[in-house]
Amino acid sequence: VVDAGGASAVVAAMDGHAADVELQMDGCGALRNMAAGGDACKQAVVDAGGASAVVAAMDGHAADVELQMDGCGALRNMAAGGDACKQAVVDAGGA
Repeated sequence: VVDAGGASAVVAAMDGHAADVELQMDGCGALRNMAAGGDACKQAVVDAGGASAVVAAMDGHAADVELQMDGCGALRNMAAGGDACKQAVVDAGGA
């Protein structure tokens, strides 16, 4: 999924539908799952703008507990990558 551009597609959908809490929750979950792969998967999610998309979703839907859980999981998985991934999460406001 990551190799086929899945992370970019999810980020684009999240960017285009910021008010849709269900889409944002599903997007955070999808990015969480993609970033659970190896370092290359984590980096691909970060490179697609995943950290920023997740932080924006969490900021935009602060009252949705399930979205917050999915978002935290996505940020955690991204931050488990190399130094560049960790820094991207921090730069996005996820730390």
